[in-house]
Order: sequence, then C-alpha cells, then structure tokens
Amino acid sequence: MCYFLGSFGIYQISVFLILGLLAVVPSMVSFSYDLNVGTPDHRCRLFENDTYDKEPILYKKFLDSLPRDANIYDKKCTMFINNSSLTRKVCDNGWVFDMKQYGETLSTELLLICDRFHLRALTQNIYSAGAAGSLITGLLSDRWGRRKTIYLLVIILIIALNTMQLSLYSKDHKLLVFTICRFFQGFAITFHSVSLVLLSELTGPSRRVLAANTLAYSFALGQIILAVIARQLKDYKLTYWALNIYVLPFVSIYILIPESPRWLIQQGRIREARKVLERIFIINRRPLHDRLELFYSRLPIDVIAAREAGQNTPSYLNVLKRLCRSKLMRKRCLLLIGAWAVALLVYIDKILILSKILKNNLFILKVSVVHYLH
Repeated sequence: MCYFLGSFGIYQISVFLILGLLAVVPSMVSFSYDLNVGTPDHRCRLFENDTYDKEPILYKKFLDSLPRDANIYDKKCTMFINNSSLTRKVCDNGWVFDMKQYGETLSTELLLICDRFHLRALTQNIYSAGAAGSLITGLLSDRWGRRKTIYLLVIILIIALNTMQLSLYSKDHKLLVFTICRFFQGFAITFHSVSLVLLSELTGPSRRVLAANTLAYSFALGQIILAVIARQLKDYKLTYWALNIYVLPFVSIYILIPESPRWLIQQGRIREARKVLERIFIINRRPLHDRLELFYSRLPIDVIAAREAGQNTPSYLNVLKRLCRSKLMRKRCLLLIGAWAVALLVYIDKILILSKILKNNLFILKVSVVHYLH
C-alpha cells in the first residue's frame, strides 16, 4: 500500500515533523526533575544573614572537629549545639544553599534535604510508576486508535503540567499536588511509543528505521533544550512555565495528524481509511493510475485479509498464556527485559556520575549524556 501512496512523501514528512516536535516533550518532562528538583550543595545556617558563599570560622571549626569517617549527612545536616560545645544537633535554623548551580528549586523551597530527602526520591518513583502505564496505552491504541490515544495523552499531560504549575504558587499541599501531577505526567509521556507505531504504519518498511531515529534524536534534543532553558532562567517555576508554553500548542494535534490507515482497515472502517488515503494521495501528488490501483485492486484485498485476521486474532489473555507456555518465547522475553534493564541502569548511572563531575555546568552534562547514548 505504501508503494502506491509514496512511502515517504510530503505528507509523511509533515507528520514526522509534527510528531518529532512532540517527541521533544517526554525528555523535557522527564529530566526537568533533575534540574527543577535538584539539590544544590548546602550546610546549616549559622546566623541570620548567613549565605553559602560565606564560610564563617565556626563552620570551619565544625568541619575540623568531625571524625575522618564523617558522612555527608554529618557535614551538611548537623551543627554544634552552642559555640562552646562539640556536641552536634540537627540544623534548627534552616540551611543555606549554593544558588550558583541550580538557582531556586523545589528542594530549596520545601527543604527536601537531610531528613526529608526521601520525599524528593518519592516524587521520582511515583513518576516512574506512571511511566509504567505504557502497557495500558498500547492496549488503548489498539482499541481506540493511534490518533485518539496520542490526543488523550497530550491532553492529560497539558492538564497535569498546568495543575502542577499553579500549585507551585500555593502555600498548602504543594508537594502532594506536585507528586500526583508527576504521576500523570509519567503516564502521559507514553504517547512516545504510540507515535512510533503511527509513524511506522504511515511509511514503507525501508523508512521505519528513520521513524525510530526521528523520535530518538528528538528525545535527545529535548534534553539539550531543557538544559539551556534551565541554565538561563535558574528558577524552577520559570522553567516549568517555558515547558508549559511549548506543550500548549499541541492541544490541536488531533487535527494535525491522521489516524493510521492500516488500523482503520483492520477495524473495518473503510470509509475513514479511504479519506485518509485520498488526502495522502493529493498531498503527495501521486499519479492517477496508482490511486485507481490502490482503491480498486489492493484495498479490497487488504480489507478481506484484515477481516480474516480479525476473526483469527486471539485475545490478549490467550497470547499471554501462549507466551508462558513457549520455552523459546519465555527466553526471548527475559533477554529483552534484561537488556532494557541494563541499558536503563547504565543510562541513569552515567547521569549520576556526570552530575557529580560536571555539577557546575548543566549544559555540558546534558550534551555529554546525549553524546554517550548516541
């Protein structure tokens, strides 16, 4: 079918461009956590007008009094009970932060450090739980269609981002609302995998690798854009505003991208499939004889094949049962799961290591990670 449509004509290029711009968003949403909830270097506040740049004699004395095996918690989260005592206590006058690295972040505002550091980790774990919803979005795209699923997820993302943005200016339940919104953001960015399916079904086999590369490079581009924005603004609220402004125009994506003709044919919705195919023919300027060949020869054959395939398609439960019974498929699935787990661990490890080495230059950090992965 793609041969008659033009496997990579003007229409496919325009869809690639739109979904490529949208694919920038998942990485910006994901890595905004590292920058906007980042924890800069800090220590206990020793007097009212104390700043991180000042290192009073009392703090130097405190560091000298610590044993050699003292951990980071002892250095950053404790202080002397009084000037004449070497007994330590938890900071009770607050903390001072090195604002040169991140600027204002949610961690500095809500003091997600020391004994409250686990709350910072919780927000990211909740986000990861939402991202696991890709299992559900795959089923939704098969039932509702690629375009509707992408549109639904984009709307959820816009609502979650705007709700979180407004909550950042409130005084009550800020962390709770932020955590809930991060869960829905993690779920919403799973449109990335649905976009790959849609691009693959709009192009010929020879261009499907290009579809995957388009989304991969867009994901990497999003990291660099986010690093530049965060470095220039150095305020997590302004960074989230920039992210909101970028995402908002995609509320109209439903009218900008088509439904997959292949999915429409599989569902028996022939009229809708013909409308999509005719639009592709017109924009790609394909010759008339290709159009006649497709509509009166190839399309009826594809419809019959889709109906026969639909009758013989097993349910998801039966597929899972067959998967568990097949020794070969079990091995392949375990290998794929293991490979992805290792890839993610290496990916996260590189980010953590580079964040310590290049903690004063977030732009170099993001570029280095992108260069490593590609």
